[in-house]
Amino acid sequence: MTQSTGPICISVINMKGGVGKTTVAALLGRYASIFLNLKVLAIDLDPQANLSQAFMREDYKRFLDEKKPSVVELFRGYIPPRPGVPAPSSIDLNKILVRNTPLGGGNLSLIPSRFDFSENLTDSVKPNPQILANLIAEEFQQLDIVIVDCAPTESILTKVAYHASRFILVPVKPEYFATIGFPLLKKSLENFRNENPTHSIDVAGIVINNSTYHYSQDIGGPESRRSKIELEDEAVRNNWFVFENEFPFSRGFPKMMRGDFTHLGDAVLYKEFAKEFFNKI
Repeated sequence: MTQSTGPICISVINMKGGVGKTTVAALLGRYASIFLNLKVLAIDLDPQANLSQAFMREDYKRFLDEKKPSVVELFRGYIPPRPGVPAPSSIDLNKILVRNTPLGGGNLSLIPSRFDFSENLTDSVKPNPQILANLIAEEFQQLDIVIVDCAPTESILTKVAYHASRFILVPVKPEYFATIGFPLLKKSLENFRNENPTHSIDVAGIVINNSTYHYSQDIGGPESRRSKIELEDEAVRNNWFVFENEFPFSRGFPKMMRGDFTHLGDAVLYKEFAKEFFNKI
């Protein structure tokens, strides 16, 4: 997997919310770091900061309380004054990166997000959509994998993710309106490719995510089967690959996100998807 030309960069994205992007992104990062022994960078581009909370857990509250720098400061281009530092200061990646998280292990670093991310973007005159691409090019060429967890809406953050990425991974839930975000994503990618004709960016595929138990009454039932047929039909129309392995239904996923790795049941089967995904890319 080691790339002489830099890391493989993947954005986990769907224009529809609630499809489990963060769970997929977090566990792919964990698999690459712990089971493949690869050097991984996870980037949280979602103002809800769920990926940051998944990796940092109880440390995330302390991170907020201590007002530590995050992806917000990367977009600002400086670190504002804070207790003990009376003037703005330049970006120091060592102060932004969170290393050796409980979920990701020692090979994974995280650029965390904060809840005021959206406000800072709104207040900014014109955020640079190439900021992460520049950062990866300048600072992270020694890594193997970069995984970006994206917000479920079309915004400047979407372009930031595209500019940084070679591949897009699309998690979906097998439920009614499962494909509602597909046309938006397809159009968004087409627009980006037209504006950036030298940038190669492809949809690596669609992963069906059954991981949360809120839909357990219909797992494997008629609605789930109908939804999968619709997903596969839409994937064919878009020429998008559908991964054979799915994230299985299991109550072990919420436990895993909390740091409890005992009695995970079928949740451990996410490794089969991770293996298929990394083999494909």
